[in-house]
Amino acid sequence: MALPMASNSKQRRPSLQSSYLWHSLQARWHHRVGKTDEAIRNWVDLLNRDSSKPRFKEVGYLIEVQALQEARDYLERLESEQTENSPEISYYLARCYLGQALIPQAKEKVELAIHIQPQNAKYWDLLADCHLEMGDWREAISALNNSMRAAPQNAETNYRLGIIYAHHEEFLEALRCFQGCCQLKPRESIYWEMKAEMHLQLDQLNDACHSFEKAFRYGGTPELAARLAYCYIQKDEVKKGIQYYKYTLKYEPDHYDSLSNLAAVYQNQGRSQEALVLLERAKNIYPKDPILLNNLAFTLVHQGRTRKATEYYREALELTPDHPLILYNLSVCLTRKGNWQEGIDSLNQLIKIDPNHSAGWALLGNIYDQIDQADVAIDCFNKALKLA
Repeated sequence: MALPMASNSKQRRPSLQSSYLWHSLQARWHHRVGKTDEAIRNWVDLLNRDSSKPRFKEVGYLIEVQALQEARDYLERLESEQTENSPEISYYLARCYLGQALIPQAKEKVELAIHIQPQNAKYWDLLADCHLEMGDWREAISALNNSMRAAPQNAETNYRLGIIYAHHEEFLEALRCFQGCCQLKPRESIYWEMKAEMHLQLDQLNDACHSFEKAFRYGGTPELAARLAYCYIQKDEVKKGIQYYKYTLKYEPDHYDSLSNLAAVYQNQGRSQEALVLLERAKNIYPKDPILLNNLAFTLVHQGRTRKATEYYREALELTPDHPLILYNLSVCLTRKGNWQEGIDSLNQLIKIDPNHSAGWALLGNIYDQIDQADVAIDCFNKALKLA
């Protein structure tokens, strides 16, 4: 007769290392430390060992690390076992298909999910992605508008709408979207920055300044300071513009646009030596920028250094031979040096490119007047007057 088993008041705990939680933590740890292949194996193992309920969290991790086929295999198997359509299975399958460039299949699946749960914003967001991949941005906007109706407080969806409108140069619609973002999350610098850029596109300079100020307050980067400086200069608030350009250059000494733009401000103020220092710094960064070379030459002309200026103008024209402004400035420089024939040749090239360049005709008239060819000079002056 078998003896009864002795009772034990303390039951043995299941091993932590055999639990679902342990394997899940292990997968996430491998992912965090960059061991992606091991993390994928862990997640796939979790999906295969427990079929009692869908494991969408692990599927999401697999999609995140681009293990799309592994996620897809699990989801298609899961879908085949379901007695009715699951919107979440359809949604995650759509994400897999989209990642594998199977756009029609992705669109079909996400539309199925929307049919079952039309109030789920993330489904509409994914449908917008499908339309964008298909090149149909109007339908993408329609999908995102539906997403906004489902989740009116989602600033990120509004931001996406604004970016699409801005990309297609519908700046007023984009402005409305970014304004909505600012209302939903008033301390997010990027929303104010994009709102400011739309104001600039719409020539609303005061509003652009205000929005850039907000953006700078909530995320004061050197780049924002440079944009704010640009706005102040355009508003003729030169002192404030200089202040913000200096701020930018304090933290980013090689900020190319700030070096160039502040140099232009100094040149307009007659501070040519300070302008020259900034332009030379800019030239060390981008030595083959024809506009910068033109500006360097222009500053040197105002210092009376016409020989060096001519070199820079010619160097700029080697990079962009048919640039009207540079050709005209070179002609002015040659005229100041008394190089009449070279000036005439340069202006003839300019007028060939732009026959309606009134300043070019007037300068050509001045040169012919200087070399006592009055009849030709009068013809040039008359053409300049008709074009003025």
